[in-house]
Amino acid sequence: MIRSVLDDAGYDANLLVEDQRLFNTAALLVTKLFLSGVGSRSALAAKLACQLGKAGKHRQPYRSSLSRYAIQGLPLELQSRPRLQ
Repeated sequence: MIRSVLDDAGYDANLLVEDQRLFNTAALLVTKLFLSGVGSRSALAAKLACQLGKAGKHRQPYRSSLSRYAIQGLPLELQSRPRLQ
């Protein structure tokens, strides 16, 4: 049942190859919900959709550019300019 809920939401073997962390997060969430007593497929699917949404190509993982700025410094347009007094 857990596998069918994950497959229906797009968390299948293809996603496991592409983004193992996202697949593992979804599998862990559904497993924990099942072990806590959520027994219906529709309830598991609803909670998965609420927490993580559907998996798909349109979904991009969040990546911050702040680590890049820590190494390279802020671009000129983001730097504050000193005030003249």
